[in-house]
Amino acid sequence: MGETVTSFDAYVLSGVAAVLGTGFVVGAMLALLGGSETTTAMVLADSVPVGTVVGVLLLLTTGAFVSGQRWARYLGFLAFVAVVLFGFPSPSSPSVIPVVHTSLSVLAAVSLLFRNPISKAERSQVDESTSASKVGSTIR
Repeated sequence: MGETVTSFDAYVLSGVAAVLGTGFVVGAMLALLGGSETTTAMVLADSVPVGTVVGVLLLLTTGAFVSGQRWARYLGFLAFVAVVLFGFPSPSSPSVIPVVHTSLSVLAAVSLLFRNPISKAERSQVDESTSASKVGSTIR
């Protein structure tokens, strides 16, 4: 398997995914313990299972980006699009938290659509005329 290079974008996206994922999982747990699914703004689509699944997807995305997995782009795009689809605020009465996490997810999904933050490491180009293997070892 080849080496991968993790850019700064991957760490930023993993931080956004970690914050959103933790918020959705904790929000779903609070709604489940409270007995009402609408007690917290961090429940997606007014459903505890949807909030839990999307939160776990976002936390998996965090782990994939931090560990440098090349398939993290696709998982991240899927997770952020799920946040946009299920967390879209109602146009009649938008609140601050759904607007913020939806707009962050739109920016992250567009970023992942056009750029892969995990890339293959390029092999270094060695000039064969001055290479130690051709000229001989310099250590005597």
